[in-house]
Amino acid sequence: MGDVKTLGPLSKSTLEQPAIATLAEVFAASGWKVEHSPSRAHERGPDLHVRRGDTSYVVELKATFDGRADRLVPLWSQASLQARRAASGRDRPLAVVAAPRITLRAANQVLAFAAEYAPEAAAGVIDLDGLRLFRGQDLDGLDAEAARPAWPSETSGGTAKPENLFSDLNQWMLKVLLAPELPESLLTAPRGRYRNASELANAANVSMMSAFRFVQQLGRDGYLHESAPYLNLVRRDELFHRWQAWSMVKRVREMPMRFLFRGDPDVALERVLQSGRACLGLFAAAEALGVGFVEGIPPYVYVERLRREQLVIWKNVVPAEKGEAPDFFLRQAPAPQSIFRGLVLARDRPTSDVLQVWLDVASHPARGAEQADQIRRQVLTPVLGARQHG
Repeated sequence: MGDVKTLGPLSKSTLEQPAIATLAEVFAASGWKVEHSPSRAHERGPDLHVRRGDTSYVVELKATFDGRADRLVPLWSQASLQARRAASGRDRPLAVVAAPRITLRAANQVLAFAAEYAPEAAAGVIDLDGLRLFRGQDLDGLDAEAARPAWPSETSGGTAKPENLFSDLNQWMLKVLLAPELPESLLTAPRGRYRNASELANAANVSMMSAFRFVQQLGRDGYLHESAPYLNLVRRDELFHRWQAWSMVKRVREMPMRFLFRGDPDVALERVLQSGRACLGLFAAAEALGVGFVEGIPPYVYVERLRREQLVIWKNVVPAEKGEAPDFFLRQAPAPQSIFRGLVLARDRPTSDVLQVWLDVASHPARGAEQADQIRRQVLTPVLGARQHG
């Protein structure tokens, strides 16, 4: 078994950092001695220097979130030029390209290009799912094929079920990525910068696999800056439009409610909010956050699950009969993890965060679109126009 010696920090993009670490582990597991090159302010060496016996390589790696051959081939060409420039003495140049997932067909296209146009150069293709293909002296033993169902090829006509970018936990992780650009009074979430999925998972308190899949999908869809040192959202207008559109078509259960004993409705509503996992939503939340302007709409209260048998905990609350004016609406949280992790205390009341309010009011028939536009102009414009380079 080889060893990995780190001589200095890596100055690479968000995706290239884990790809280089993966490549180093591949070589070390096959008995190669591996060294990372130190980074300097104005120059840096190759990403890795690997050696086994009389064979040594300087390695340059380029990574992209897009695993298509037409994206990988130009990157391999760039890596090859840099590796050849860094090679000296007995060292041979090795250029490697990486992506989260690469089909065997795409990997072979990269190697075929290298063999035709740079036959003297060593080449490698890896992904973060286990694919390893290399061409060069003493590199054959590094090859491995990812143990996964094959993705439909461009010519197979097959279709794969797309992952939901706006699942409950994914929405929460989007809020975590955006939190540094929003006041704490409008969103409760960690406020940091994260270099990779592992750091995001720790900050957001989600599993590593959930964070990795989320980051991978953001990258594949083109919403992450590829060369930024931190996870940095780009194309935000399009991302926010998709996020809001997805929320608008999602069916949400709600129930009109009234208070049995007529008294101060604010006091009665306070008891509901303080009795368990519940929070203000929609227009009442916008008002509590200081961004509301629509009046005359009964408050909405989010609960994790909407069940009639749960109403016994509120002795003064019953479902409104048909024709009765409701005092408030109980609404089942469409994304409970995202909603209840991000809620804030506004005017001493648990309240949906501003991103959640913007998502939820948009489809409401009573001036919901106007309220959403107000929040976008007043709060989200700086977020949408944030600098895109981390």
